[in-house]
Amino acid sequence: MSKLPIIDISPFVASGSDAQRRRVAGEIRKTCIDVGFFYLVGHGFPTNELNDAIAWGHRFYEMPLEAKMTLHTMGPGQPGFMRIGGIDPAKNPNRAADLKERFIMSRELLPGEIESDRNIAGRTRWPSEEMLPGFTLFMKRHLAKRVLLAQAVARAFALSLDLSEDYLDPYFRHLGVVSIINYYPPLTPEALKQSRWSFSPHTDYGGFTLLSQDNLGGLQVRNVAGEWIDVPPIDGAFVVNLGDLMARWTNDLYQSNLHRALNVSTDARISIPFFASPADAARIECLETCQSPHNPSRYVPVVAGEYIRSLMEQADRTGRPGISEKTAGRMNETAA
Repeated sequence: MSKLPIIDISPFVASGSDAQRRRVAGEIRKTCIDVGFFYLVGHGFPTNELNDAIAWGHRFYEMPLEAKMTLHTMGPGQPGFMRIGGIDPAKNPNRAADLKERFIMSRELLPGEIESDRNIAGRTRWPSEEMLPGFTLFMKRHLAKRVLLAQAVARAFALSLDLSEDYLDPYFRHLGVVSIINYYPPLTPEALKQSRWSFSPHTDYGGFTLLSQDNLGGLQVRNVAGEWIDVPPIDGAFVVNLGDLMARWTNDLYQSNLHRALNVSTDARISIPFFASPADAARIECLETCQSPHNPSRYVPVVAGEYIRSLMEQADRTGRPGISEKTAGRMNETAA
């Protein structure tokens, strides 16, 4: 595979027929087995809204550092602004951090949902209206629409795994969400010589990711041949990729694949991933349709929130992605 497939999710967004939804589910199954990445169209988001979100990201990062620091994250795994180098860059003097700044957001509480210390929903450190007029209202509405899209995509995943279409609904009704506005300054030749990345190779942690990106590009994914292939922006399309929990759910039938980003343009790059994960307390263990006596479960069950927080805390501490033991082994194989 040298380029990613484009999948039209509209039958799951606009009440398509059963035959149409099963066709889409089959396309998702194939690409998730092959590479675990695809472009998503037919999602209902106007192209100008996705472009506006990127523009708001630039406006956020154009604020003075002093203003952004008033929104600094309160601790590992918590929403807020984060500089290059993680929560406390001074604690990582001997390891080059990824060259990215981040503004970490959560979704708002849903109707009937109770606030919890273990759930970051509703706890985003939004800039005031005086600080950045219009930003908070736009992003809250935008993320709420991504929640609905993620729930529709979860239904497509369920059908692709030979489950009932509503099988994953309880897991994603109060889904765990972290969405981030990533800011990548241009990489200088000196930084490249130090083998620094905008975002070093990693896998995502949760269920799946809905990514929007600007027109600069720089995202790459590793295909089954071990080659790094470009994931160039397609106007109006999300990029969807799977996380570690989906791989564990499916007994590695579906790929949580290595990817990386490198901004070698002369301009700053913005990307906005939306990490959709099962509810915090959800127990993730191998699905019945993904195991058999000849293919037993490869993983012990984990609690979704605990698994994700352990990797987020690692990332926030180091300024580089959190890496599971399995991902570390795959990275060593790639290096070899």
